[in-house]
Amino acid sequence: MKAQEALNLVDTLLCSNHFGQRLNDIQSAVFVESWLGCTYAEIAKQLSYEHDYIKQVGSLLW
Repeated sequence: MKAQEALNLVDTLLCSNHFGQRLNDIQSAVFVESWLGCTYAEIAKQLSYEHDYIKQVGSLLW
C-alpha cells in the first residue's frame, strides 16, 4: 500500500467511525512522511517546524 492510499484509508475510517473528522494538514504530512520512513527530525526540517512539535503531532497519531 502506498502512503497516499494509507492516508485515504485512515481518513475514511475516521469519518465513518463517528469521529466526523479527518487528519489536518500537519497530521497528514507527518503520517505520510512517517509511512515513507522519515524520522521526526527529518520531517521537521522538511516542513520547517520544530522537532518537538512534530513529535507531539506524531504522538497523537499513534
